[in-house]
Amino acid sequence: MTDTASASTSTAVTDTDEYEHLRRKRKETQGTVELAEVVDVWVGTDEVVLRCRFDWATEPTRLGYDLNSDRGVARLERLCESNGLAFEQADHLEGSLVELQYSGQRWVPTAEAGYEQGQGSVGETFRAELELLARELAGSPAILRRGVRRVRSLSMTQTIIAVVLVKKLLIVALIAYLLL
Repeated sequence: MTDTASASTSTAVTDTDEYEHLRRKRKETQGTVELAEVVDVWVGTDEVVLRCRFDWATEPTRLGYDLNSDRGVARLERLCESNGLAFEQADHLEGSLVELQYSGQRWVPTAEAGYEQGQGSVGETFRAELELLARELAGSPAILRRGVRRVRSLSMTQTIIAVVLVKKLLIVALIAYLLL
């Protein structure tokens, strides 16, 4: 009798696993948007890890953010802002609901879609890349920052003249390189 009881239990577990697998595969199509609850937030010195759980899945989804990368920090800031929190309050995300979108390989919060390759609108992506460039320039040497400030202060006519001169200098440099 125990053999039949264990056989029916293993069949039930297998059926449940197959059902969950099929349901997960149906949900994991590119562009699908689902709500997930943040069940755990771990804040380390180099990384922040969030575990999110969907109501239809038993295994949590892991979201990692590298704090040594400008892109990772910007993505985490965007996620915190979408939940009404400051970046320093990332550990308060626990228990909140996050909207995740399946990108084809993994689940990505919709708030940070502009930072993912092939995700988000053109405007979001452009703004995200511009923001990352500004962060990079802020940490650059002073001479480069002064150069960027000076370029920003140019009028339209001065900018056109500068572009024409740079193009001519590049052409002369290329001709010199080919002749030598």
